Amino acid sequence: MMGDVQGAASSGSGAGLERQTLEALKALGKALGQMALYKVGHPAVASTISMAHENLAAALSLSAKGDLTIGIDNDKLILNGRIVGTTSQLPSSLVTLFNRFKLTSLGFQAGLAPEELSAFLELAASRPDATAAVDPKEFLAQRGAAHVVFNEAVYRKAGDKGANPAVPGGAADAQPESELREIKEAIAEGSIERTIMALVEKAVPDPLLRQQVIRQVMALLEQDVAKRVDEVTTPLKKEKKVLQNEQVRTDRVLGSLVEGVVVVDDQGKILMMNPAAEQIYGASLAQSAGKAITEKESEQFVVTLAAELNTPSDRDVSLAVNTQGVAETQRTLRASSAIVKTEEGKVVGMVAGLPDAAKHRELQKIQRDFVAHVTHELRAPLSSIHAALEILQGLFLGKIEEEETRMLDTALKNSDRLAEMINSILDFSKIESGKMTVVVRPSDPAKIAREAVDSLQPWAKKKQISLALSAPEGLAMVAADSVRTVQVLINLLSNAIKFTPAGGQIGVSLSRKVENHVGYVEFAVTDNGPGIAKAEQARIFDKFVQIASGETRGSGTGLGLSIAKALVHLQNGKMWVDSDVGRGSTFRFTLPLHAAVSAEASAIRTKPPAPKAASWWKQFLGLK
Repeated sequence: MMGDVQGAASSGSGAGLERQTLEALKALGKALGQMALYKVGHPAVASTISMAHENLAAALSLSAKGDLTIGIDNDKLILNGRIVGTTSQLPSSLVTLFNRFKLTSLGFQAGLAPEELSAFLELAASRPDATAAVDPKEFLAQRGAAHVVFNEAVYRKAGDKGANPAVPGGAADAQPESELREIKEAIAEGSIERTIMALVEKAVPDPLLRQQVIRQVMALLEQDVAKRVDEVTTPLKKEKKVLQNEQVRTDRVLGSLVEGVVVVDDQGKILMMNPAAEQIYGASLAQSAGKAITEKESEQFVVTLAAELNTPSDRDVSLAVNTQGVAETQRTLRASSAIVKTEEGKVVGMVAGLPDAAKHRELQKIQRDFVAHVTHELRAPLSSIHAALEILQGLFLGKIEEEETRMLDTALKNSDRLAEMINSILDFSKIESGKMTVVVRPSDPAKIAREAVDSLQPWAKKKQISLALSAPEGLAMVAADSVRTVQVLINLLSNAIKFTPAGGQIGVSLSRKVENHVGYVEFAVTDNGPGIAKAEQARIFDKFVQIASGETRGSGTGLGLSIAKALVHLQNGKMWVDSDVGRGSTFRFTLPLHAAVSAEASAIRTKPPAPKAASWWKQFLGLK
């Protein structure tokens, strides 16, 4: 709708009219809400209608012409041709009324009776398929609601007291057909630009001003089109983002469950396989490349592949899935996994279990027992070999050639290394089986650290590495197994000496900390070696894992840090690492402060024996 906004009346009467009209409209909205539950004759509805009528009557008395014309233009609320607010100030039921009956405006005139207002509300509350909704004007006429007017114009030209040119029956209809011919032709062609130019030519005689108006109108049109396009595409963009997020989440869930990755083309033929996938598939990439992944059938694996690998854009994708594998293997794997979905059916997780958990646990126990037995049996002959080598070294010291002496020293070192590896495996077997115990007593943390540093000081000096201890005086006692804690520190210091180059520095520092009102002592072993990459730090405490640091890789069992962390946890502490590549590493662990309780009189074990259960008949009778 075009036209100049009608000038406002005095600010006082205008503000009062707007306020009174809004109150009336709110009462009408409240009445419509009540009529969803009650009929017009209900006392609550009748009271609200009466209040709405009083407010409308008061508003009509403030109007200079004795009528109220309410309109909506996009999100603007218009009263008697003036923009007075936004649709957010209106009850939603009234906004729905305008949309439902496609109203340009809603008018109330002086002399409005309560019965007419009730008829209007009945029409507004009627069902879409009701007789009243088919022809609302006829319904109002039959009910005698002559003071309720639909579809009156909202805007008028300033100072024009006659009919609006945009309203049928006004002056626009009296214009000669020849003046409208060009506009009609432009509209018939479907050209928005020509239509706008024709309208502007009729409205603006001055050519220079006309060009300015055309540029401004086209710019506004371009902005409006861009806004409309954005309104339409924004929901589509959001839906696309939701789909992308769901796909990424599902891929992440499934990807975190497996290590193997196979890449196929649109025909299902193998392009790439990583080593983990090669091990599962039982064939190398060189043997499998170019072959269909479903070609090979085995009792050891099952291949599940979508029947349609391409994603069509003009139809629904096929939901068929091809499964290749022995039937028994398929049943076993299906019965051991479950998908986690939300209430909307979105995949957010997966539960997977071993096909035969009991058999797996039994095999694990057999493996642990075998390792423990073998390593235990190796200790006795290895001790004899080490003792014999020491005797030989003592007997022939200074009596044999330098080369023979060096070979004897190497044999002794290798026997020591084997003994250390066997001890590590035995300790880890005890930890895994739950048989490892720590005896916690009040212990001096500085004394523990000093013992570990002194034991490795010769090795550090031999490598020309500075090894220093920093411990504040008066440090509180900790509840710890001092022997096991020295073992932890020796492990951390051994790694630091091993990976720190000559001329480097290693420091052991102790400090008291408080967290959540609980006191503890923090041990820190810091070196200036090559450091550990962030991606590797999460794995260094896993069993049988050795991380290359710089150009050096450990030659042990890969159990040292795993055992050290387990021993700290058994003493109610925790261990972690801070490191950056090229800036060294700091391994930290904590031990709780000793509490002066009866624990000082006896050793505290991490796994106390369970109390003996009462006999079944005592439990049945409630006797302890």
